[in-house]
Amino acid sequence: MLGAVGWLGSMLGVQWLLYTAVEREWITAPTSLPSFALHALVMLVWSIALLGWCLSKRKPLWALGISAKRVTGDLLFALVAGLVMGALYLVAGGAVRLYFEWFSDAPQEAFLQFLRDTMFKDLSLGHLLGVVLLYPILEELWYRGVLYGPMRRELGRTPAILFTSVFFALAHSSAFPINQFFGGLVFVIAYEYRRTLVAPILLHIAGNGSLAVMGWLLPKYGLV
Repeated sequence: MLGAVGWLGSMLGVQWLLYTAVEREWITAPTSLPSFALHALVMLVWSIALLGWCLSKRKPLWALGISAKRVTGDLLFALVAGLVMGALYLVAGGAVRLYFEWFSDAPQEAFLQFLRDTMFKDLSLGHLLGVVLLYPILEELWYRGVLYGPMRRELGRTPAILFTSVFFALAHSSAFPINQFFGGLVFVIAYEYRRTLVAPILLHIAGNGSLAVMGWLLPKYGLV
């Protein structure tokens, strides 16, 4: 488990250093690139290095969940789980609406602001490719493929599910990453049952894609 934490920790450390350097204007990132470009670049470089290390050590990639042997079952699992996940999020949205109705002086505006904070606002092609396609692949590789397996062997299934979900949530910049925590739970449970990265990657893409669709659809029809 220490090896997995070391790989992940070093990657997060370099990402933090780059973020700090840009924030303090020690370095300047090209304005034409999405805001997360340096963050994604570090993750991509570390991913390539990890895969290269595994190949050099003749470690099987299926140990990281990289396998297409069960892809048909993974696709079916992701479809059913995605529908269930969508229904749960609708129920959760209703619960949030009731919360604001009971505890807010302006429940309608508070709920609309909640939706604005949740959905993606940058709908440029580069941003969409990053958050809807690239990040789901890379994040699933690291948090489910790299971290979860060793943690499960050391701590057991339930603690590993909870801890990896917490780590996944904390790695995001949101002050209250509740969505990321519950998303992490869904993705790691999908990985636990399928033992490949295909199902959690598809669910991750679907989840991020739905936030992008919300960011386009709701403002278009004046709903937020």
